[in-house]
Amino acid sequence: MTNVDIDNIVCFINLHEPFDIKFLSEQIPEAVYNPSEFEGFSIKFKGRKAAIIVLSNGKIICTGAKSIKDADESFKETIQKINNTGLTIKEDFEIEIENIIASTSLYKDLDLSAISSALIFQGVTYEPEIFPGIIYKLKESCVQISIFASGKIVCTGAKSMDEMNNAIDMVKEKLSSIGV
Repeated sequence: MTNVDIDNIVCFINLHEPFDIKFLSEQIPEAVYNPSEFEGFSIKFKGRKAAIIVLSNGKIICTGAKSIKDADESFKETIQKINNTGLTIKEDFEIEIENIIASTSLYKDLDLSAISSALIFQGVTYEPEIFPGIIYKLKESCVQISIFASGKIVCTGAKSMDEMNNAIDMVKEKLSSIGV
């Protein structure tokens, strides 16, 4: 298993109940609501990196979470804030992951030109004048891996922790197979 740092999990719950965003934003002191910019409101929590966006269609989005547990706690706290306004929302929700952004390191410098040449026919793009890393799009999923000369590997687009871990492990195996 690879040592991976979760940088951001973007996920949501759908309560399938429309919200009066203006009312809720007036009742929840932490809510930031600016309808001329966005038709929803946000909540940031003290001591937590995660932030919440509440939409009028009943969807609640969490961004910035470092774990599913962090997202779950943010959703529960948001539902409690909504319930404190007089509405009754049940806490039986299912978290759907939209995107996991994670990173790891090989702890060594890499020759990106050599790597991109060795992997040229395998979904690899390397244009250093546009982006300072190799972009590797996995054919089996929506996952994209960026590989940097510093040895850092960044994974985006995974919809589960298993998908993220498997993608990073697979890239490490491919790099190992070409002598990196």
